[in-house]
Amino acid sequence: MKTRNAKDYSNNWVQTVVAIVGLLFLILVNLGVLTPEHSVEAQPLIASTLGAVSTAIAGVVALIGIFFKQSG
Repeated sequence: MKTRNAKDYSNNWVQTVVAIVGLLFLILVNLGVLTPEHSVEAQPLIASTLGAVSTAIAGVVALIGIFFKQSG
């Protein structure tokens, strides 16, 4: 089994959050708070929203890197 480091977790944070939200939806469906249909409809929306947030964060980091690049 491969040991994981901080870079592995930072690269896969979207997948981790989507899995956590999926688990939360599963618990809410089992408790009767959500219907299975609501859960099925919401999961792709949350996954795409988190992907967009990840892309926006990467874009901001890239812009900051461009503006504050060390001249050398």
